[in-house]
Amino acid sequence: MLFIRSNSFPLSLPDGERLRLLKTLAARGLNPLVRSTRYKLLQSLAGQRGDASQLEAECASLGASAPERAFTPGELFCAGDCVFYLTFGGDGALGAGVIYDIETAEPLPKLERFCRDVREALGEIGAAATQPERSTELMLLQPEASTLPTALSRFMALQPADFMRAEAAFRGGRGLARASELMEGRAVRAFLRSAQEMRREGFTPRRLFAEAASLGVSIERMMEAGLLESEVRVSCRKSGHALFDLPSPDSLAAVTISKAKCSLCAAPVADEVIEQTINPTRLAVSLLEDGRWLTNRIYKIVRALGVPESEIATGPASPHGESYLVANVCGNSFLFVTRDGDMTPAFCRRVAEMVEETDASHLVAVVTGAAEDEGRMRLYEFAWRRARDGRDLGMTLAEGLGAARAQIEAAFEMAVRRELTRRLFGLDAALGFSAAGFVLGWFRLMRASDAARQSADVQARVTVGSGR
Repeated sequence: MLFIRSNSFPLSLPDGERLRLLKTLAARGLNPLVRSTRYKLLQSLAGQRGDASQLEAECASLGASAPERAFTPGELFCAGDCVFYLTFGGDGALGAGVIYDIETAEPLPKLERFCRDVREALGEIGAAATQPERSTELMLLQPEASTLPTALSRFMALQPADFMRAEAAFRGGRGLARASELMEGRAVRAFLRSAQEMRREGFTPRRLFAEAASLGVSIERMMEAGLLESEVRVSCRKSGHALFDLPSPDSLAAVTISKAKCSLCAAPVADEVIEQTINPTRLAVSLLEDGRWLTNRIYKIVRALGVPESEIATGPASPHGESYLVANVCGNSFLFVTRDGDMTPAFCRRVAEMVEETDASHLVAVVTGAAEDEGRMRLYEFAWRRARDGRDLGMTLAEGLGAARAQIEAAFEMAVRRELTRRLFGLDAALGFSAAGFVLGWFRLMRASDAARQSADVQARVTVGSGR
C-alpha cells in the first residue's frame, strides 16, 4: 500500500519560471520525468538543425495564454524507493509531496530534503522577484493539515474511553497474535467450545483428549499459544463425579495435607482419582466469546499493510456477536465489521446502521461462515440508496480469512488510486496517460525487481556455499 505526504509553498509560477525551476532541480540531481521525456521528443522533432530548448520555450509561451492548459502542470521525480511530485496549482500554491510504501526508508526526512531543494531552487531562479508583494516568509513551507476522517472521529467518539485504553493494552499483549492466528482453524474453535461445555458438565479428561483427537487439533500447540492450561482434576472414586480442578500438583499437596475429604463418599482426597487435565485459559475464553480473535486478525492485517496505529480505532463487541474497526487509508474511512458466523439479513441490517452512524466511505464485512444471498442483497440495496443520494459506498464482502487479506489489499489500492488521481490528475495530459496508474505500476515494478534481486543473491550464496 502507498502513502502520501505533502507540503506547499504559497507561490504561483508562470510556465517560464516552472521550466527554470525544473532545470535547476535537474542540476541538483532531481531528474524531472515529464520534462525529460518531452524534451527527448522535442529533440527528435527539432532534428540537427533545430534547437529543442527554443521549441520548448515556444510551447510554454503558448500555454501562458491558456492557464487551464499549462505546458508544465506538475512534475514527477522517481528517487529509488519513493516518488516525489510537484503540482503547480491555480490556487496560488506550489505543492511538493512524496509517495512511498512501507518499505521506503525515512520517507518524511526525504520529503524535508526535497522541499529544501525546491526552496533553494526557487531562490536561485529569483521566483519571488516576479511577485514583490509577497514577502520572504511566504516562501516558508505550509505542512499539509492532518485531520481525521469524519467516520474515524465519529466512531472514536462513540466508544467508551476506558475501553479504548484497555483495548490498546490488550492488542499489545504477548502471545495474542499467536493465539488469534491459531484460532483461525474452525476445529480449534470447536474444541475450545467443547472443552468449556465438558468442564461445566464434569466430563473426564479422557473424553477431552478423545475430542481433541477426533477433531485433529494439537493440544501442545494450543498450550504453547496460551489457549489451554494444564490442571489437576480430583474425582470421586465411587461415583466418578468431578470434585474440583487445581492449577498445579503443589495445590493438590496443600489440599491433601489439610486432610480434606470427599463431599460424596467422605474418603480422603488423597485416596480419590487424580488425573492430569486441560482447560481453556481466560485468554481463550475472552477471544472466543465475542469473536475478538477475528477482530485482532483483521487488525494485524490492516497494520501489516502499513496503516499507522494512530489511525485505527476498535470498538467493543455488540450483544449480537459482531465487532467493529475503523481505519483511515489515504483520507478514506474504512469500516470493518467482523463476525464469527454467517452473514445473515439481521447482521447486514445492523451493519447498515453502523455505516450511517459513522458515515464511512468503504465497508469491509468479514465473516467466518457463509454470506446468505438475502444478506448480500440488503447491503447492495443499501449501497445503491446511498449512491442515489450522492454518497458512494465501496463494499468488500469476505467469507473467511483465507482471501480476506487479498481483498482488503485490493480495496486499499483502490482508495490510494483515488487519492493519487485527485492529486496528480493535472499531470495526465502532460504524460499522455494516467499519472496515478504510472506511480502504482512503478512501485510494483520496483518491488518485483527488488524481490528478484534478493532471490538471485540468495541463490548465489547457496551455490557458493555448496561449492565449498
